[in-house]
Amino acid sequence: MPNFNQSFIESKGQPIIFKAHTLVRGDKFPVSNGDVLLISIEKANSDCRQGLSIDITGSCEYNGETIKKGKGIRMLFWQDTAPKEIRLKVFTKKEFVWIENIWENTNSYLVSTPSGEPVTKESKSVDYGHNGAAMIIEEIENGRRYCCNDGFPDEDFDDIVFTIRRESAI
Repeated sequence: MPNFNQSFIESKGQPIIFKAHTLVRGDKFPVSNGDVLLISIEKANSDCRQGLSIDITGSCEYNGETIKKGKGIRMLFWQDTAPKEIRLKVFTKKEFVWIENIWENTNSYLVSTPSGEPVTKESKSVDYGHNGAAMIIEEIENGRRYCCNDGFPDEDFDDIVFTIRRESAI
């Protein structure tokens, strides 16, 4: 199964070709200040919880609330909790937002009780951009469709499929 790490290292993070597809780890989605992004998760097909990340140098408005922390914000949307259509208004001086697919990992570890009995504990973490992770990007009207592999190598690019469309500033 494909592990794209070495190919992306050799390309210095630039797109790579795999079985006639151009693959990227993340995408500079073009925006202007005040653009509204319409985001839709079309499907997810993985054993791990899937999502997408939008890094904004600046701030955004989501569900009527302005979200701002320091110089930027990273918005995460998960397959099982995101609304059918996400409306995100972007405030930035940059000409793009950074798009990545993400997945949730469950990490197990052993600890001891006060009496010395072993107990398995779990923690969850957000993962992205390694091992089998890659995206195929399709241009669509006013945006892009992302067909993604998570970090578990395979060749189906259906772990999460989502679209982002740009609406003019309101």
